[in-house]
Amino acid sequence: MSNSTLSEKEIKRRRKIWIINILSAVVIVFTIIWGILVFFHINESVYTDDAQVDAHITPINSRISGYIKAIRFDEHQKVHKGDTLVIIDDAEYRILLQNAQATLADAKASKTISQSGIAIASNSTAIANANIDEMRARLDNMELNYRRYESLVKDEAVAQYQFDQVKADYEAMLAKYKALLAQERVSKLNTHESEQKLSVNDASLLKAESAIDLAKLNLSYTVITAPYDGVLGRRTIEEGQLVQNGTPLVNIVRDEQKWITANYTESQLKNIALGAKVNIEIDALAGKTFEGEVAAISEATGSKYSAVPVDNSTGNFVKVQQRIPVRINFTASNTPKDLAMLRVGMNAIIRIK
Repeated sequence: MSNSTLSEKEIKRRRKIWIINILSAVVIVFTIIWGILVFFHINESVYTDDAQVDAHITPINSRISGYIKAIRFDEHQKVHKGDTLVIIDDAEYRILLQNAQATLADAKASKTISQSGIAIASNSTAIANANIDEMRARLDNMELNYRRYESLVKDEAVAQYQFDQVKADYEAMLAKYKALLAQERVSKLNTHESEQKLSVNDASLLKAESAIDLAKLNLSYTVITAPYDGVLGRRTIEEGQLVQNGTPLVNIVRDEQKWITANYTESQLKNIALGAKVNIEIDALAGKTFEGEVAAISEATGSKYSAVPVDNSTGNFVKVQQRIPVRINFTASNTPKDLAMLRVGMNAIIRIK
């Protein structure tokens, strides 16, 4: 075999290796580029992994103070609306209710007495008025007789003693008449006073009835029930523990509705529209995809909702890209069985179509 033949074979072999190396390098470069694009989601303008499953979480608090008599739930137990969760000792509240009922009975009795007083005073006034009318008629006659005798005595037609007797009788009748008028005024004052007492009794009666309503309401608060269907959280209370008004007893997660809260950067917001369809991947359920749609876009960034918002006027400003909370509801295409696997706080990956 000649040297020229070997040289041609070597050249072909090296050329082949060179082509393979170039192709391999191209494949490797494209693979790296593709990996970077996928890993950093550079070509996905509406992608975010800053998202979590959300739901209504309601703290159940005590509305009265007292000692816990019984606890009727376990941690993470599923409950239905109206299920009894906690019972607080009600002995004190039953006594308060009985006391309010006694106060109401006393107010009713006082009102009855006042009504009787009004009836008596009104009757006395009526009798006084009748006596006054009778006395007025008699007094008018006696006054006429007195005036007649007064003229007669001047003309010496009657004796002085006769006139004096008529005058004395007239003045006695006038005194009785004035006494009846005074009695009538007293009766009217008594009637007015009794009516005022009746108004006070009505107010006391209303106050006593309100006290009973409040006592019954507080007594009902000794039995704490689930406000709606859901799953309870951790148990942090024990029987015999003293709780105050407003003390948290347990949290309940409402299972009727769950959604995704996704936080998109402000630069992504222009690519998000209400009603847009969404692919949802839950980290804990690898390979499981849910469908959703954009339901609401927050009017403020997440930092503005924080307990201590950042104050850039202090001079320590560092520009940080803000994130906007977006609510994504699950669509009807997701089965209840699949949605039941979701837990509040699970991380999610969101891709808007």
